[in-house]
Amino acid sequence: MEKKLEKRVKLEVLKPKAPIRRFDIFAEWNRIKAIKEYGFSEEEAKAFGLAVAKVVAARKFYGHRIKYRGATREYLEGKTKEKWWEKLASAEEFDEKIVERMGRDFYEKVFSPAILKAYEEGKDYMDIRDTLREEWNKLLEG
Repeated sequence: MEKKLEKRVKLEVLKPKAPIRRFDIFAEWNRIKAIKEYGFSEEEAKAFGLAVAKVVAARKFYGHRIKYRGATREYLEGKTKEKWWEKLASAEEFDEKIVERMGRDFYEKVFSPAILKAYEEGKDYMDIRDTLREEWNKLLEG
């Protein structure tokens, strides 16, 4: 009986509710960076990660020139008190557009730990963004 249960547990694989996008990985990568490198709180890091992803997406897909270049550095250096990311995103919006979209269980048990591991191993975002997505998105096929 115990072996049957063990086999069943091993076969259960958490799948995302929706396809994982580069946007999702980039937002999470920057959330982690904000905590690890900038000392941001969890809530502030979520807003920052999502805001950075939005800025890059706007530049890439719509050709928008965003005025926030260098603004994070200025904030960290104490040259300004303006938290530019608060104008573009919030922790609640991160939860809605990233966490809930893929599923909280998947986010907490699979997605976030995998991104954190890659970050802590010193991997480059560009090297992991597609390999991780490919693996997870295959789970949605069939």
